[in-house]
Amino acid sequence: MSEGVRYALLVRTCLEVLRDSGERMHGKEVLDEVAKRVGLTEAELRPHKSGVPAWNVAARFHTGDAATAGWMVKRDGLWWITEAGRKALDTYQDPDALYAEIGRRYREVYRNRKQARKKYESQLHTIAAALALVPDGSWTAYDDLADLVNGSPDEIAHLLAETHVENSHRVLQLDGQVPSAMHQHFKYRGGDVRGQLIEEGVEFEGRHANPEQRITADFLRERLAEAEAVSPEVAARRAWLVRGSNVDGVDLVPEWLAHGRVSLAASQLPELDEEIEPQRLQQIVEEEYRHKSYSVREKLLGNFNAFLRKMRPGDYLVTMHRGEVYLGQIDGAAYFVESPDRRSNLRRPARWLNVGAPRDLTDLSGPLPTLTQSQDDLIDLTDALDALDRLYADLVPEQPVTEPAPEARLAEVTPGMAVDLLTDIDWLTDLRDLLAERRQVIMYGPPGTGKTYLAHKLAARLTEPHAVKLIQFHPSYTYEDFFEGFRPESGDDGTLRFKLTSGPLRQLADDAREHPSTAYILIIDEINRGNLAKIFGELYFLLEYRDQRIRLQYSAEDFTLPANLYLIGTMNTADRSIALVDAAMRRRFGFIELHPAKPPVSGLLRRWLDRKGLTSDAPELLDALNGRLADADYAIGPSYFMRDAVHAKAHGLDRVWRHDILPLLVEHHYADDIDVEQQYGLDALRQSLPHQP
Repeated sequence: MSEGVRYALLVRTCLEVLRDSGERMHGKEVLDEVAKRVGLTEAELRPHKSGVPAWNVAARFHTGDAATAGWMVKRDGLWWITEAGRKALDTYQDPDALYAEIGRRYREVYRNRKQARKKYESQLHTIAAALALVPDGSWTAYDDLADLVNGSPDEIAHLLAETHVENSHRVLQLDGQVPSAMHQHFKYRGGDVRGQLIEEGVEFEGRHANPEQRITADFLRERLAEAEAVSPEVAARRAWLVRGSNVDGVDLVPEWLAHGRVSLAASQLPELDEEIEPQRLQQIVEEEYRHKSYSVREKLLGNFNAFLRKMRPGDYLVTMHRGEVYLGQIDGAAYFVESPDRRSNLRRPARWLNVGAPRDLTDLSGPLPTLTQSQDDLIDLTDALDALDRLYADLVPEQPVTEPAPEARLAEVTPGMAVDLLTDIDWLTDLRDLLAERRQVIMYGPPGTGKTYLAHKLAARLTEPHAVKLIQFHPSYTYEDFFEGFRPESGDDGTLRFKLTSGPLRQLADDAREHPSTAYILIIDEINRGNLAKIFGELYFLLEYRDQRIRLQYSAEDFTLPANLYLIGTMNTADRSIALVDAAMRRRFGFIELHPAKPPVSGLLRRWLDRKGLTSDAPELLDALNGRLADADYAIGPSYFMRDAVHAKAHGLDRVWRHDILPLLVEHHYADDIDVEQQYGLDALRQSLPHQP
C-alpha cells in the first residue's frame, strides 16, 4: 500500500457508513459515502500501482480483514455490518484502537487456522472421504466432522477455511446456519453459499437449513466403515513412492518401466492377494519373517498392507533412478508371482507416464523433498498431493506413436533477404546462427544505426510474422508488466477485483508452448532502460537454463521458457548503458555491435541512396561528422537520412541536420565550451570535404 494512507480511519468510516445505513449496501456505494465523509489527502488520492486511487485499494483490502474478524460481511458485491461490528464501534472509539483490534483478531484467526492444519493434517483424508459422502441436497455440520476425528467444531471450521476440501461449502453450523466469512475457504468466501446450497436442493427456513437433510456423524461413520475408510487409511486418491533401484543389490526400475509394473520383493510370503484380512497378513509376516527383528517385521507389515490394501488404481506412483524421477499411476489390482530371483513377487500393474523424459530431483517441491529423504522401500506421499498434481499436470497418458511435430527452426538467411535489408549475407547469417544457438541476443550501438528496424525486419523473415512481438522497456516497467501480475478489473456488479493477468512474455511463451514447431521471437526495444533484475525476477535464471523449472511468484506454478522462444534486445550506447551491463546479463545474451564505422552499417546510407536512385552528399557529410567526434559511442547512425522526404524536398537534409542531428550534439557537448554549429554545421562539414572537380 501507499505511504500516508490512513488505514484506520478508512476502515472505521466504512463500518460507520454500514452501521448508519442499517441495511446492505453495494461496496461502491460504501466507498462513495466514505469519500464524502473523509477529507482525502493527496497521498490517498495518488494512484496505486494498479491505477486505482490508493485510499480505495486500502479500504477494500483492510475491510477484508474486518470481515475475517467477523465484524462485517462482504458477499456478492454487498457489504453489511454484523452485531459484533456494531459493538466494536462502541467499544473502540479511537480509529487506531479499532484498527489494532482488527489486526489482532485477524492474526488470531490466521494462527488458529495454521494450528488446525498442523493438528489434523494426517486426518484430512478421513474428512475428504466423509465430505465426498455428502450429496447434493444435503449438508453436514462442523460438529459431525469433529466427531469423526475426535476434534472440536471450531478447529474443524478453521481447518476447512485454511485447506480447500471438495464439498466443504456443504458444512454448516450445527443449527443449519451458513458460517460467517471468517470460517469459509477463500474459494467460497464472498459468494452466495446459501444460494448455491438452495440450487443444489437444500431447503432453508429463514437462515436455517432443513435439519432432515443433515448428514450426521453416525451416518458418515457407518459409510466410511463400509468402505474400510476410517482414519487416514481411507480415501479417494493417494500417492506412493516405491523404491526399486537397490532390491537386494539389483536395480529393478528399468524392468518396471519396460514392463509397466511396480513390485515388492515379498520373498518369504506365500501366494496372496488384496482380499487378505489384516490379522491374517500379520500372522503370515510374524511367521515367515520371524528371523527378522521386531522393527523390521513392523515395517514389512506396513509395506505389504499398503501395497495390498491401501493402494488403489489411479493412485499416483513415484520412483527414483540415478537422481531422476519417474511418475506414473497404479493401473490395477495386486497379484502374486513366483519370480525366479524372488525380488519382485508382489506386483501391481503401473502406467508410467514419463519413461522417455524423467524429471530431475530438483523438480520436487512442497513437502516432497522432505518426504522422499526417507530410504524406506515404500513411502506414503499423500500429504504432498498438491505438489504431485503440479508435477503430473504436464504429463498425459501415452498416446499411440505418431509422427512427431517438426522442431521449430529459424529460417535460413537467403541472398534475397540480405539484399532487402541492405546487409552482407555472411554478417546476417552469423547473426541468425548466434540467435539460433544462444536464443537471446542484444544489438547495441549509437542512435540511428537501425537496431530496432533490423531486429523487427529480420525477425519477421526468420519466422511467421504473427509469431513476432515488439515491446519497449522504460524506467517504470516492472515484472508485472513484462510477465504476469494482478490487475484491477470491474466485475458485472461494479465491484473491483484483482485478476492475474499475463504480460507479453507470458503470452508469447504460452503460445510457443502450444505451437512447438513455430519459432516465436520477442523483441525488447531499449532493453537497457529498464531495471533488468526487477523486470525479469526469477526468470533471469531461465535465460541461461532453458531446461530447468522455476516456481513463479504470483501463480505459484512451475514454469519453463520454451526452446522455441527467442529474445532480441536493442541497446543504445550513447548513454553508456553497455558499460553498466552486469556479468550475469552478458553471460545470458549474445552481443552484436552496430556502429556507423563498421559493417554492416558502414556504407549503408550510400547503398540505400543507390537503390532509390537518389543523389546526395549525405553519406560523405555523415562520415565527416563522425570523424570529428572524439567518442565513438556518440557517433550518428544513417537511419536519420534514410527517408524519402529528406532527399525529395528542398532543404530536407538541412532540416534533419538542424532538428535531429545538432540537438544530439548539443546535449553531448553540454558541459563543453564548443560552438556546435561551427564545429558540426553543414557548411563547415561541406567545406571539409575533398573538392569535387
